[in-house]
Amino acid sequence: MLDLINAMAELEESFAEWRWQMLAAGITAPEPLEELELHLREDVQEQLRIVADAHRAFEVAAKRMGPPSEIKREFNKARGWGIRLWWVCLGIGSFGLVQTAMMNFVGPLVFHRHSSVFFSPKWWADWGPSYIAWIALTVVGAAIGLAKWRSQRRALSQ
Repeated sequence: MLDLINAMAELEESFAEWRWQMLAAGITAPEPLEELELHLREDVQEQLRIVADAHRAFEVAAKRMGPPSEIKREFNKARGWGIRLWWVCLGIGSFGLVQTAMMNFVGPLVFHRHSSVFFSPKWWADWGPSYIAWIALTVVGAAIGLAKWRSQRRALSQ
């Protein structure tokens, strides 16, 4: 009985170590990580029916799943653009916002021509949509990035 308890404790330590290896490889989203661990646990259970040694069953199941770097590469293939979408949104939105502000506020000083008086109805008609579009893109990128960051922190704290 004591041997069984020790074997199960060692098995749980192996699962914890495997999880840290996945986190170190960059698989930090909680849902995929939990799903991978569930598959690993199922495979270990299957291996325990064949092999009596829990440590050996875990090694075989982990080897069948593949190394963390390979799993991460497969995740990146599946996600494609999604992995960097927030950087693209944040970068383009910020760049556009800065360019619009420069054209609006610095341009008249350089070219000595005003398209309209600042904050007049004509100014809002000319520049308002640009500001709204660039601010919206920047906020979307920042929100996606913040959500990813929070999910990674949540995964690391578990």
